[in-house]
Amino acid sequence: YNLANTLKELGKLQEAELSTRKAIEIKPNFPEAYSNLGTIFIDLGKLQEAELSTRKAIELKPDYADAYCNLGQILKDLGKLKEAEIKQRKAIELKPDFAIAHSNLGTILKNLGRLKEAEISQRKAVNLQPNLAHTHYNLANTLKELGKLQEAELSTRKAIEIKPNFPEAYSNLGT
Repeated sequence: YNLANTLKELGKLQEAELSTRKAIEIKPNFPEAYSNLGTIFIDLGKLQEAELSTRKAIELKPDYADAYCNLGQILKDLGKLKEAEIKQRKAIELKPDFAIAHSNLGTILKNLGRLKEAEISQRKAVNLQPNLAHTHYNLANTLKELGKLQEAELSTRKAIEIKPNFPEAYSNLGT
């Protein structure tokens, strides 16, 4: 399992997948391994497999906030926004201070056209984890859609301050 994480970090995704499958073979009721396999599948672009693996992690560990958060992102990427919202809300219910889940929920709400709710969720994420560039970037995108352009610019600049090599944020400043 630790080997798989290291391989994933090194970008050796096929090897990470094989290592994680071996961990599951040795210990079939290992929710963290199923969740990890799900994130590897995401990186490989295999979203259906990612969904199945992450659902298995949740089946084995029903209070697994990280897996609910990951499943919400997978479902969002599959275009299942309503179900994605439910999974992100479950992650937050299990772990109320989960900044990434709040940010992800905000992005889903934005995609659903619920911009005010999205702003609230993304501001919560920024407050919970102010040094995470993506939370500022996501908030900036919602603020921009709400017509709050000065605030959007400030949030984008904050994202760049935190992560100077963030090309999407630089691109946002130009549009």
